[in-house]
Amino acid sequence: MRVYISADMEGVTGVTHPDDVIPGRPRYEAFRKLLTADVNAAIEGARRAGAREFLVNEAHDGMRNLLLERLDPEAEVIVGSRKPLSMMEGCNEADVVFFVGYHSAAGTGGILSHTFTGPSTLVRLELNGEVCSEGRMNAALAGLAGIPVGLVTGDDLICAESEALYPGVRTACVKTAVDRYTARCLSPEAARERICRAAFEAVSRRGDLSPYAPEGPYTFTAEFASASTAESVMYFPGLKRLDDRRVCWTHEDYETAFRMFIGVMRLARTDPDYG
Repeated sequence: MRVYISADMEGVTGVTHPDDVIPGRPRYEAFRKLLTADVNAAIEGARRAGAREFLVNEAHDGMRNLLLERLDPEAEVIVGSRKPLSMMEGCNEADVVFFVGYHSAAGTGGILSHTFTGPSTLVRLELNGEVCSEGRMNAALAGLAGIPVGLVTGDDLICAESEALYPGVRTACVKTAVDRYTARCLSPEAARERICRAAFEAVSRRGDLSPYAPEGPYTFTAEFASASTAESVMYFPGLKRLDDRRVCWTHEDYETAFRMFIGVMRLARTDPDYG
């Protein structure tokens, strides 16, 4: 079995503050170790259940966060941010996908919740009229290719969302949100044991899983924090301006709509209001 792991950082064991996940901040190096340990725990659990191929995709910020010298030696890793499918680059090679260190959507509760960029830029993202987290957006890309989500790790809110959306998914809640910057956290050892156990169950009982495959057409609606940012992305073909801060686009093909989101967000970064 081939396991694909998209590894984010805000949902990692112990992370509760931007200082924990921003390169150059004093706490960042310590949490790189915990990120790598969470990924290794997911690999170990899957291996115990019989998985033999592991592809890890760096999915946080500049996508150069994992400590490669500490990564499980049987894993391959995609490093770098110039990827057409961003957080899901290479997922089409997998039998099952894992989301490690994930978090809830912009405009909702949970530790460091956001969608693709900080809440000072993107306030809310919807897919077909419903709030869309990075996990949901990524699960649909895999699911419409027939690949289920087997494991999600993070705080209690992203785990609850995942259990409601992805049939058969196993979750490993490593912390319970108190507010955006405060959580009741497991110890790293206890978190790794929980992740390992959930990954084992995801692979050993893969027959319980079903791909998350929403019906098209697919409409993304992005609400930005400022009218300036909304204006800055209107050079992208196919967009419609709904009001001062909201733009939307629709496509029959999900991957095309997904790629448009990546393009829109990259264009948003050119605006002086981007933060």
